[in-house]
Amino acid sequence: MEKKRQLKWWQIALLAVAVSFLGKLSTGQKNNGETKIYEKELQQAPWAPPGWLFGPAWTLNNFFLLIGLQILLQRRDLPAYKKLLVLQAFIWIIFFSFGYVYFNKKSPILAAIWTIMDTALAATSFVISRRQNRKLAYTYLPLLIWTAFASSIAVYQAVQNPDPIVKL
Repeated sequence: MEKKRQLKWWQIALLAVAVSFLGKLSTGQKNNGETKIYEKELQQAPWAPPGWLFGPAWTLNNFFLLIGLQILLQRRDLPAYKKLLVLQAFIWIIFFSFGYVYFNKKSPILAAIWTIMDTALAATSFVISRRQNRKLAYTYLPLLIWTAFASSIAVYQAVQNPDPIVKL
């Protein structure tokens, strides 16, 4: 039997940093100053963490998602393999499009929808994979916990701030 090549933890960590950097680039912002100004313009939830925490949090989330993806790709025999792969693809689509929706389009309502969808995808992935591979399931927990918390902040922002895209 051929042994499948596995990335080492530090290789996944470097990849997570690179992916997180690409996620930041997807905001479409020319410089970090524009992002900071926009964040200060918004009425933030009193329980919102400082902005600097989001970069490390997403790097950690991406690290575990990449470990999960590696486990998934090596376990094509799982009954829900295709379903979990599709869920993971949608998680990445949300990750790479969130910055554009939130920082470029400045839409707190769409950002809340994206965040809630990310939470739902992480929860669904966790529940499905828990029945088949607990190690895989645990890789979804950091994202699930973070996005559940972030959803409360996103909903607060959506309610408290005007939205130039979705006018309610």
